[in-house]
Amino acid sequence: MSGGDTMSIGRHIGMSIGVAAVAMVVAVATTVTPAAAADEPPPDRTALILCGTTCPTPDDTYIDIVKHQYIEPTHPGQTIAYVPVTAPQQFWPVTGFMRLIGLALGDPRLFAPGGPAWPDEPWWKLSGLFDLTAAQSLRVGAADLEAAIAEHGDDDLVIYGLSQGAGIVNVVRKRLAEQYPTGTTAPDIDFVLSGDPNLPNGGLMSRFGGAYIPILDLPFNGPAATDTQFDTVEINRQYDGFSDFPLYPLNLIADLNAVMGILYLHTNSFDVSLPEDPTTSPAYQGTHGNTSYYFFPTQNLPLFDPLRSLGVPEKMIDVVEPFFRTIVEAGYDRSIKPWEPTPAGLFPGLDKVRALIGPPPPLFAHNPSVGHLPPKSTRTASTDPAVTAAHTRRAAVTASPRPTRHDRQSQAMSPSRGSDPDSRGTAHRPGHGPAARAASAA
Repeated sequence: MSGGDTMSIGRHIGMSIGVAAVAMVVAVATTVTPAAAADEPPPDRTALILCGTTCPTPDDTYIDIVKHQYIEPTHPGQTIAYVPVTAPQQFWPVTGFMRLIGLALGDPRLFAPGGPAWPDEPWWKLSGLFDLTAAQSLRVGAADLEAAIAEHGDDDLVIYGLSQGAGIVNVVRKRLAEQYPTGTTAPDIDFVLSGDPNLPNGGLMSRFGGAYIPILDLPFNGPAATDTQFDTVEINRQYDGFSDFPLYPLNLIADLNAVMGILYLHTNSFDVSLPEDPTTSPAYQGTHGNTSYYFFPTQNLPLFDPLRSLGVPEKMIDVVEPFFRTIVEAGYDRSIKPWEPTPAGLFPGLDKVRALIGPPPPLFAHNPSVGHLPPKSTRTASTDPAVTAAHTRRAAVTASPRPTRHDRQSQAMSPSRGSDPDSRGTAHRPGHGPAARAASAA
């Protein structure tokens, strides 16, 4: 055998060994990888995440915010798999306008170009003029969420919804409560809601429950259920017009402030977050049934946010803002619990009006003579006999009734007036009568 043949055979043997080695590595990898994956524990829960109006499908940034700010604090120590839920999230004909408002004033993580509020659709579709109405979007969204629940029916679930997404969740949660009343075995489903328009006390849909705007196909479907078996967390902000609308809509200043709250606060819902132990948060209002409520105060009135956007110094706004805050707060009754369904009213109670008006000004508060009779005299009677006699004569004159015109005429014409025969009533006048004439003759 020649040397060349020997080298050729060696190369073939080497290539065969190499191929065999690669095949063994691939085989080991294919057998080890499934085993390693099988060793990983399954997640404790599956989180179904819905967005709000203008945002049909949550993106990774949105899900990451919800995960760290709301889901992890309310479900500590749990392994959770996050799944976005696609729903229409439309509101004909203003969806496009709301996108522009969000672009100008809202959270850029949601409303910046390329964010979840700007899906990959033609511009004519993004305008909102060809969208579903609010009622249609709510119905289709509820069906989409129910399909996602059925798809993950064997999992323990936590469902998050923001704004219209919260409205969709409330529709499904109410159906589940009817399907699994108290005392029955219900699936393990938790809910976390932000900017909830169905909040029993404050939600726009609750304030005017039962109303309907035909031209917009907008039903006000009332307060969220509070008597369910499902653990729920409500996260809302002061003056957000969708979740904290005035109780007394005749307070137009409060109404305008709530509208500004929709533009400036609702579009920035992720500005607030829960701490690791949510019950230690100052925003915690309490728990009713299976629902915990969190209400984050707003330092500045949204009413003046347009001025802030224009660069008006905060010191100038601070001069008038406390006065307007008093007027705005007169449109609410903060003593009512968030879980109490509270429809809109006409006027605040008398105590609320008194608190708004405040105490009387110092001029009246410290001068008892204003608006009252003068105090009685405290002078003591004089002991001087002359003064006493003068007072007696004055009292007698004052006590004597002043004769009327009729009395004077009667006295002049009455025959019984005096005893003189000419009946002229001169008997008692000095220097007249028989006695006076006799004395004159003498």
